[in-house]
Amino acid sequence: MDADGILQSISDNLPEVLLVVSGVMAVLIALTYVKRKESVLYKFLMVVGVVLGAVMIYESLTVGGEWHEFTRIVIAIAGFALVIRPFRNVDFAIILAIIAMAIAYIYLGSLTGDLEGLSHGTVRIVVAIVAGAFVYMVFNYIQKIAMMVGKILNWWPFLFVMGLICVVEGTLMLTGNGSILDLYHKYAGGAEEIVSFLSLLG
Repeated sequence: MDADGILQSISDNLPEVLLVVSGVMAVLIALTYVKRKESVLYKFLMVVGVVLGAVMIYESLTVGGEWHEFTRIVIAIAGFALVIRPFRNVDFAIILAIIAMAIAYIYLGSLTGDLEGLSHGTVRIVVAIVAGAFVYMVFNYIQKIAMMVGKILNWWPFLFVMGLICVVEGTLMLTGNGSILDLYHKYAGGAEEIVSFLSLLG
């Protein structure tokens, strides 16, 4: 197959190829973390993983009924694991709270009429702080849940296994063999038939 044919094949099977590539990336990240987690290579792989993870999440939301539900779940979990990995220790809640405080403070300064009393002095500062505190409370709760899930998904053995599953799933789809779940049902069904046959003989 020439270069044009290869590119056309990749274009026609882009989601499946993306699944394989992302799986390989997850495996590489897990292996590099174990051996050289302070290296530039590890940091580079994480950045590439964020991009691939975001695209995977998008694919899981847009493929609709074209893919098996199991495949979409695999993509969503692997995509989230790749995206959240570099941000596990970043406190987004406090960042959003500071932004909310700044926006509230600026907005309050523009109030006129009956609400003009909120536009200056200590009242303006207190209201801005309350707004920031509320935003922090809400997003800190969401962040704690996301980070807890993220730590589980980013445990390197889990990431390694998810990467392998993505590679196998994508390869099966590229070769027209369905998904891992289809393969399981196929062989599980065969095993049940053998067991039934042996029980009849018994």
